[in-house]
Amino acid sequence: MKSLQRLAQHDAAYLLLFIFLVALSLRGPVTGLPPLLERISLDLSLSSSQLGLLTSLPLLAFAVFAPVASWLTRHFRIERILASGVGLIALGMMIRTFGSISTLYLGAVLIGAGIAIGNVLLPSLLKREFPQYVVQLTAIYVLMMSIGGFLMSSFAVPLSVYAEQSPFDLPISGWSFALACQSALIILPLVVWFSCKITQHQAPQDSQIDTASSVWRSLTAWQVAGFLAVNSLLNYIVVAWVPAILMSHNYSDSTAGLYQGYLQLAGALPSLILAPFINKLGSHRRLCLFSTGLTLVSLSGFLFVPSWSALWCVSFGFGISMGFILGLSFVSLRTHSPKQAAALSGMAQLIGYTLAAIGPVMIGALFDWHQSWTLPLFVMLAICFVWLVLGWIASPKPKQ
Repeated sequence: MKSLQRLAQHDAAYLLLFIFLVALSLRGPVTGLPPLLERISLDLSLSSSQLGLLTSLPLLAFAVFAPVASWLTRHFRIERILASGVGLIALGMMIRTFGSISTLYLGAVLIGAGIAIGNVLLPSLLKREFPQYVVQLTAIYVLMMSIGGFLMSSFAVPLSVYAEQSPFDLPISGWSFALACQSALIILPLVVWFSCKITQHQAPQDSQIDTASSVWRSLTAWQVAGFLAVNSLLNYIVVAWVPAILMSHNYSDSTAGLYQGYLQLAGALPSLILAPFINKLGSHRRLCLFSTGLTLVSLSGFLFVPSWSALWCVSFGFGISMGFILGLSFVSLRTHSPKQAAALSGMAQLIGYTLAAIGPVMIGALFDWHQSWTLPLFVMLAICFVWLVLGWIASPKPKQ
């Protein structure tokens, strides 16, 4: 009996390690690119709209492949689908180092497809294997996402500068070298997977006849999906353009990249708070109001007090990440089975990333038209107010 328990603990430990290393790869490949956009633009002569499309392509791939990932769970084991998704991320990151706009676009699509698989299936896998610890483990894997985002954002420009000033005659540009170095993190979950120490479990059959269609008819599903959707829209607009916003206020590109790293690292803080203390912090509704309100204050700060941008980056990262954790938790807590959770996650990401793909391009076009970040920031404030209202509606009502 004890040997079976040890075996189960061994399997759970390796599965959790794999989950957390996959999570490490789900944000950095996207957030590590914006600090390099100025250098890429100068090298390839790109407009703001073209740069916006470059940051939007992964989001379009998120939207397209989210329902595909949900559908794949009917035919393949979740762990194997996740490993394939990591492989797509690795392939995309290698392709975009080749130094042309076409390979950047192709790499972005492959990266987006791989990340979509991880985003959809991690909540489902946690619900299946660790149903008693959904919120805590969700907080930890969002922490890993934040760490990956911080590492790739913060070191992007320094690695590019190192390559440009290197005494060695490198065959690639500085920004291509930086993108190549970011691929190191993607190798880690593949190493764990190919160690063959993860036991794959067949998910239990769903008792519901048509899970995918049922979530689209559920008011609760629409509320959760709307909250996650606007979270994605806001997050990816800011991630794409905050370096440019900061540089318009005379920050250097290196400082702007560092501050964006602060934004990503601050996203780890809610995980550290929510994981151990979730049951002592009050209702989900109160937590949602705090996270959305803090994000609204941060965007106001970028607009009206840009000299405090380091603080606004930290507070934005905290607020948007806290809302993301809560939204992901709702996916697991407000569904009845792993496949239903995957269906709701796919629905939320289809809606959310379709909006998020439009966002950076729209904001880039507004800047090109207005030649100022004032109007785009007011638009972001309006979007954030909508998110605040959705958070209030989507949150479970406090128990009486």
